[in-house]
Amino acid sequence: MSTRAHDHPLGPQQGPGRYSPDGAWWFEESRRRWFPVTDALDTLEVELEDVGGTSWWASLLTTLGSQYGSAYCRFVGRARSDDPRWPTYQVTGSPFPRLRSIPDDVPPDEAVSPGLTDALADLCRRLDAEGWRAEGRGDHPWSFRYVRSCVDWDHPYDGGAGGPASAPPGDRPAV
Repeated sequence: MSTRAHDHPLGPQQGPGRYSPDGAWWFEESRRRWFPVTDALDTLEVELEDVGGTSWWASLLTTLGSQYGSAYCRFVGRARSDDPRWPTYQVTGSPFPRLRSIPDDVPPDEAVSPGLTDALADLCRRLDAEGWRAEGRGDHPWSFRYVRSCVDWDHPYDGGAGGPASAPPGDRPAV
């Protein structure tokens, strides 16, 4: 179980969207704009994190706020990028309880960590919506590995030549 807190939480502000059929463009739903995709890839692996182990403040809050000997865990996607603005970043899932009486080296399951399955499924759906593609598995049942093409946020499509010709008409900027 990971307790690292040194990864920067912020990364590219890529929300839900979709790639063009040729994969050369990303349509960002919240911005309603197309952006070109670069040759670089971000990589991500899902890890399990003890929420209380991320900082002394989080440890205090989870200790004081826990009931019946429960701790809280969450799934975190740890990403690495070639972009110097965010060489490492994380995508954080929802917390779920875990019984404190279970040793840290025993992997949790739904019986001792209610909500684990839903939290993992929610994070995987979010990653899929944000353009991540599953690329394999790590050592644990939750250790999914993903890749995603990097987006060139500085050069949105302005309606000129060379843009996403395959875009549906409603997604094309007015010229």
